Amino acid sequence: MIGLGGALAIMALFPAPPALAPAMERLRPGGSRSEPDGDWRSRMVRKLSGTVIGARLPQADLAVLGKTADDYLTQKGAMIGLGAAGPVVFWAWCALLGVALPWPVSWGACLAFAVAAFFAPDASIRGQAAEARAAFRQAIVAYLDLVALARAAGSGPAEALESAAKVGGGWTFQRLSLALDPARRATASAWDELTRLSEEIHVPELADLAAIARLAGTHGAGILDTLMAKAQSLREVELSAEVSKAKSRTETMTVPMALSVLGFLLLLGYPAFARMTGG
Repeated sequence: MIGLGGALAIMALFPAPPALAPAMERLRPGGSRSEPDGDWRSRMVRKLSGTVIGARLPQADLAVLGKTADDYLTQKGAMIGLGAAGPVVFWAWCALLGVALPWPVSWGACLAFAVAAFFAPDASIRGQAAEARAAFRQAIVAYLDLVALARAAGSGPAEALESAAKVGGGWTFQRLSLALDPARRATASAWDELTRLSEEIHVPELADLAAIARLAGTHGAGILDTLMAKAQSLREVELSAEVSKAKSRTETMTVPMALSVLGFLLLLGYPAFARMTGG
């Protein structure tokens, strides 16, 4: 409870700059000022959005996962509550069992649990975002092949990008199709939308594809060979990454195998050792 009070005091003394979107919404006539407070989730999100936590959102990781800032702040607030309630439950459980632990051990365990609970959402989102970006890079290889086939069939650069996004399945192609929707409505160019998506989710391979398509769309350059070469290059990068991962896992299996052999030798030698010491 003392740690929670100290954290709340620091958050009150050093507030983060207000987010622009909620501030503009409050200034809008008939905006959120006249709306009710809502449920506990909405109130918690509004409280955390005005702190350092709300100012340092992992925007790129949330974008690639398709999550909103409210989802992240809700999970963060729940884990903060869990970290604050953990020490109380721990001490109550020790008192119920009659276990008396030294205060450095109990306080250290409570502090470690609170820190782990606080940073657990960030670690989870970071890991999920890394897996999502890896899946997106693998999908880009297939997308490049589809775009090259569309170009070979006589489609224009923008039309090839749009038709290839419609052919593929999965969430990656759905994101590509959604990003190219303004281009279908002739409100923006397809390569500009792909560049924007690349900057939003931090996948530079998508920006390279947009640059190749821009050359064809603005200068009329032939990009079929470039697309095939780019797809082959990405395929080789993915293959080398998988080979490196397999080698690292093979090396990590050396220690368990050595320990299992050592345990087997001990199991075989224990009867002889027992007879020697017993005799």
